[in-house]
Amino acid sequence: MITRQLKQPQYEALCRSLMRKARAEPFDAGYTTIMQINGEEYAVKVQPERHCKVAALQALRIRRDGENPRFELITEGALLSSFLEILVYQETGR
Repeated sequence: MITRQLKQPQYEALCRSLMRKARAEPFDAGYTTIMQINGEEYAVKVQPERHCKVAALQALRIRRDGENPRFELITEGALLSSFLEILVYQETGR
């Protein structure tokens, strides 16, 4: 899990975007957002927290080769940090 502190306007913009675009499961505090990066598909689990913080909990690399998709769980800090930075930049422009 990677946590990042955002400024209030960034945090609010990200939360609005997550509510509109990402999938939230019942009774789950986080959101799953789909990202396309370099032709690869990733499902990134993100959780807004108190005091304008946001956490990237995990990601799945989804490979849709043939009939059955393959999934690879990503928990490495550097990759989660990168996904979080890209998401913040895409959704807030900063």
